[in-house]
Amino acid sequence: VFSEYKISLFSKDRILSTVIWLKPPYCLYEEWMLQALDTSVAPRITSQIEVQVQITDNSNETYVVPHKFQVPQCSSLFGERSPTDLYVFQVGPDISNQNANQVIKILPGTAYTIRFILYNNDDKEIAYTNWSQPFKTRDLPPNPREMKASLEGRSGGMVVITVLLSIAMFLLLVGLAVTFGKPK
Repeated sequence: VFSEYKISLFSKDRILSTVIWLKPPYCLYEEWMLQALDTSVAPRITSQIEVQVQITDNSNETYVVPHKFQVPQCSSLFGERSPTDLYVFQVGPDISNQNANQVIKILPGTAYTIRFILYNNDDKEIAYTNWSQPFKTRDLPPNPREMKASLEGRSGGMVVITVLLSIAMFLLLVGLAVTFGKPK
């Protein structure tokens, strides 16, 4: 058990209503290697990581992401990643119970706890983390009329370009009307 291993979101600004994006467990495999008695039971190339999910409504039922992830490389000294590295582990929109006979959706406004399980090539569990703190998905707006349709997300440059293009289109239409509207 890796009790001190911190599971974190990829970005707190990127929380969605039906998907949770996590930072991959970059050094989990290396931490296991430091504690393992026999590292030959799980070569990195054939080991995989499963993401387990629990809904924090006291049901204690554990769900899993339908596929397992490759073991990511531990960060380099300078934190630079290779272009082939995994940048995010996606949880959702579907998760299934551990028997894979029931599939449920990640729901908006619901809190989930997550842990990583390290498996070897024989699909045998060799290490796991503690459960994370709860991650809550974004709520859906209760009513479409409550959505703010303003220019908040626009940069000043986008507004200026839109205004200039609108004026240019108006002048073009006026010019066409004057040119083709004159009697001969």
